[in-house]
Amino acid sequence: MRYLLLGIPLVIAACSGDSSGPAEGFGCVDDTLPTTAPALVSVNGAIRANALSPQPVSNAIITAYRVGSPDTIASDTSSTPGDYAVNITTGGTPVNGYLKVTHSGQLDTYAYPARPLAANLTTNVLMPTQNEIDFLGVAVGVTQSGTNGFIGVVVRDCFGATVAGATVSTTPAGTVKYNSGSTPSGSATSTSTDGVAYVFNVPAGDVIVKANGGGETLRQHAVTARAGTVTLTEIQP
Repeated sequence: MRYLLLGIPLVIAACSGDSSGPAEGFGCVDDTLPTTAPALVSVNGAIRANALSPQPVSNAIITAYRVGSPDTIASDTSSTPGDYAVNITTGGTPVNGYLKVTHSGQLDTYAYPARPLAANLTTNVLMPTQNEIDFLGVAVGVTQSGTNGFIGVVVRDCFGATVAGATVSTTPAGTVKYNSGSTPSGSATSTSTDGVAYVFNVPAGDVIVKANGGGETLRQHAVTARAGTVTLTEIQP
């Protein structure tokens, strides 16, 4: 399941430290987040199913929300090739929001960006089935409870590159597993080159996701875990 939530081309400062500073790719760790945004930002990408060989999902419903509000701020339906685009009015300030993706046969999937939206964003979402989550759990030695949430995480650096050797945690805690190479592992203790972590059995509700990578504590943020669904997010400096 390497295709979780890919491609976050936000406008990020491409900064790196000197020999006495942060490792290359982590020089933006303490940068201040933007406080302004264009009047309209676009979130677009592709919806896929089938973890072993991702295939386009047509007629998936993609709905955008602000965190803390039940009101829809934008929506779209994926095309035959699985593509979608939602245009979000910002009011001039970054939008703390997320996507909900629904389609018959797949688990409802929620996608949270690593930071509030202050620029156009590409978010490609893989929608797993319950069987795939169960199979993943067997592969890593964890049984996912239907009353808890599941979070898929990708750790990236300032340039958007995936980070190997990162450790992920959540508050409240779930059971964190990683890949070894491209294969889910019950014994790996940090991310492989794909930057992927799986958080099983996190209690439903608000969850803080965080990571350490490149010798740095990366920027944490909140998502919402929901019972019987999948939440996808990324962690960046």
